[in-house]
Amino acid sequence: MQATLFVPPAAMPHSKHEFSRFFRADDIAPLECLDAFYREQVFAPHFHEEYVVNALLAGAQAYRHRGGNHIAGVGALVLMNPGEVHTGECAHQQGWAYRGFYPSASLIGQLAAEISGQSTAMPYFRETVVLDPQLAAQLNQLHALLRDSQDTLQRESALYAVFSQVVLRHMQIAERPQRPWPQAVERARQMLADCLADNLSLATLAAAVGLSPWQLNRQFSRHLGLPPVAWRNQLRVVRARQMLAGGHSPATAAQALGFADQPHLTRIFRQALGITPAAYQRSLRR
Repeated sequence: MQATLFVPPAAMPHSKHEFSRFFRADDIAPLECLDAFYREQVFAPHFHEEYVVNALLAGAQAYRHRGGNHIAGVGALVLMNPGEVHTGECAHQQGWAYRGFYPSASLIGQLAAEISGQSTAMPYFRETVVLDPQLAAQLNQLHALLRDSQDTLQRESALYAVFSQVVLRHMQIAERPQRPWPQAVERARQMLADCLADNLSLATLAAAVGLSPWQLNRQFSRHLGLPPVAWRNQLRVVRARQMLAGGHSPATAAQALGFADQPHLTRIFRQALGITPAAYQRSLRR
């Protein structure tokens, strides 16, 4: 399956160099934002615990997601639910630029509950690429406002106004579904999350959930998109982002999360986010 949305590219950033500029808007909501431009960057398979809402500003991005290959161009939104594994790379000779938003599951869940009146609502994106130039422009404006304004009321009002449109236009709101994977896979996933820094073996995990190592590796990859070791490494990256945002050093995060050393964290972190842990932390401080 392939979804292709491509329109003529807008003007590229003046800089010829790739960049990733993160900031957080935690003073008004649990939300991380990104301004990025890439030419050569190739993202390894990874996931976010938050929702992903990216507005394409220039060029085009290609990525693999939900078993299909997708291309998003200018005016398109790239939308993903928490935990969905995806990649990322250039699909235009000049690169691609976008404004990214990573709202927490609690933020989107609360907003969806207020809109729908369902306290147990589970919002999820129906499609991963949608062409919505109007909303993409609104997201671009919101990004600049959240980054530059000190007016709390204005920032909060704009945030809820724009993201309510994201929910209304592109999300399905339903009762909380059961996990779409077997109980054994869920138990293994939870063990990895609970013992994130531990050196668990595949045999230990498999014995705990009643499968052979081969069966667990196969079922885990099939249902979650990554084998257990890769899924664990990506969750470590997610937790490292939280620690770095909280002021911990990359060395402290690497040790606390079970990485072999700081260079190991740096290599996995950069493959997933296109930036080193130290540069990510400096970006947040700015």
